[in-house]
Amino acid sequence: MPLRSILKFWNFICFFLLISFPLFASAEKVKPLNPDCDVCPVVISYSSDETRNILGKTGMNLILGLKDIKEKTLKIDMDGVKNTGSDKDEDDGYELLIFVYQHMIAINSIPDGSSIKLKTGFKNLIKDQNINPWNPEIELSPSNEHNIEKTDQLDVAWSKMRQSSMYNFINSGEKTWGQNLGKFLLMVLDTSLKK
Repeated sequence: MPLRSILKFWNFICFFLLISFPLFASAEKVKPLNPDCDVCPVVISYSSDETRNILGKTGMNLILGLKDIKEKTLKIDMDGVKNTGSDKDEDDGYELLIFVYQHMIAINSIPDGSSIKLKTGFKNLIKDQNINPWNPEIELSPSNEHNIEKTDQLDVAWSKMRQSSMYNFINSGEKTWGQNLGKFLLMVLDTSLKK
């Protein structure tokens, strides 16, 4: 009788994992930006669902604030020594170069070229200010010397990303990567709206 209970329990676990695996697997993936090109960039991409979870309602509201911005460039000193600068300021002393548009925010690490691209889903959001149909995406790229290849598995792509200065800027807190990424992106959005 105990063997039968164990088998039922094992079947339940297998069924649960089988059902939930697509949900976990689709959260992030290795994605070539142009699948037909062998030398084009490849990124770690987050699905819209995962990006919505990372940014939350606060991120959605900050993105709605981009309605008055057509194009903006700014620089951020992650040490907090220098005030937020513009594209006219020299790179010296700044760690991040940020290009802000309604449809996208590109965050580039000045030291090594690693980057985050936040596709804001602004056009979709401005039509229906509800979190459910909103479709933002996050794309991560490691440093120029550790490019992700089309054939890389997700764990290899992440090992390359972990070597980047962008990863270290974001993952300096005690929280999970997703929480730190959300906090970082909210800081960038907030700074973009204020500067």
